[in-house]
Amino acid sequence: MQPFEEIDVLDLTQSIAGPVSTQFLAMLGANVVKVEPPEGDTFRGLLGGAMFASVNLAGKRSVCLDMKTDEGQAAARELADQADVVVESFRPGVVEKFGLDYDSVSETNEDVVYLSLTGFGQEGPYTEWPAYDPIIQAMSGLMSTIGYEDRPPVRIGASVIDWGTGTTAAFLLASALLEREQTGAGEYIDVNLFEVATAWMGYWIAHYTGSGEIAERSGTGFAGLAPNEVFHAADDDPFYLSVVNDHFFERLCETIDREDLITDDRFHTNEQRWENRADLREILNDEFSDCDRKDLCEQLASAGVPAGPLQHVDEVTEDPHLEARNMLTDSHNLYTDTPVKTANPPFSTTDGRPDLGERPPDQGEHTRAVLEELGYSDEQIERMIEAGAAGPSEGSQ
Repeated sequence: MQPFEEIDVLDLTQSIAGPVSTQFLAMLGANVVKVEPPEGDTFRGLLGGAMFASVNLAGKRSVCLDMKTDEGQAAARELADQADVVVESFRPGVVEKFGLDYDSVSETNEDVVYLSLTGFGQEGPYTEWPAYDPIIQAMSGLMSTIGYEDRPPVRIGASVIDWGTGTTAAFLLASALLEREQTGAGEYIDVNLFEVATAWMGYWIAHYTGSGEIAERSGTGFAGLAPNEVFHAADDDPFYLSVVNDHFFERLCETIDREDLITDDRFHTNEQRWENRADLREILNDEFSDCDRKDLCEQLASAGVPAGPLQHVDEVTEDPHLEARNMLTDSHNLYTDTPVKTANPPFSTTDGRPDLGERPPDQGEHTRAVLEELGYSDEQIERMIEAGAAGPSEGSQ
């Protein structure tokens, strides 16, 4: 499935959220040109290069341009003039200095689909605030719901807001391209991390505004539901059990031969189970303590009870289900020059999963080729490279 095969995308983003959005388009056929400053994307070296290696695949091409120079800005504007899609993640007001804001680009590229991806959006009290994923986890209320009640809140250990915002942006870009096919009109889209995270908190906001109750931290569980948390099988192997209604509780009790718990006055309803969750946790952990985790999870799943092992990353990379579905793919960490595996696209189509390619682009790897496509002469290209406007020496390759 390559619906964007004729679509040219100018990627003026760094970090994770923006690159995620353009990687989705790239894996579905788009020609993505990623513009980096001479020093490269600021995330190229973070986590030993692993972050960059996971969100800049699928054939993206890297061009180094110094936006502080007239020639760098002129080249970027030419790319914008030819692009079907422009995605930028600068703080509000910055792209105007380069003549790359929506109003400027749409003057000469009337049907462009243009998306600004920021921390807080284009207007409002926080517009100028810098933001990364954990800041948004904190400000959106998400972090306040994670952890134990008697301990400080904790952050989710992955860039979930970045990925959620990037995925939202990709959906919006695809939608705008479809609308352009129907109307011939371009579109301006404003999407930001704070609003995506706030949308994810929607049911907690509804719960508070309807009841006045503020979401509590519930450790490994979920406030108001029991048993719904981490339990331990033999050898203290952890697994998650999620019982959200009386029906699932009955199935659980039948599966472990403890039908007596169904009629126990403490556990008749979910409200009672939550109130007496400490007693229930102790009973269940005692029942599970002699069970092999793998066998137990399979038995519960077969009975229709949601349960699964709590796995560390090393276990995830060897998970037989992921292996059977070809969810991991070979790539290369350019920062450490190391072969690695990363996650494949989280979907498949009639033709299988899209191909992410063997590696992300070197910094400025495609500068010469892209500038040649714009009609720059060898002399101009060499001058830009020598002046540093087109990035390091890799840009001449």
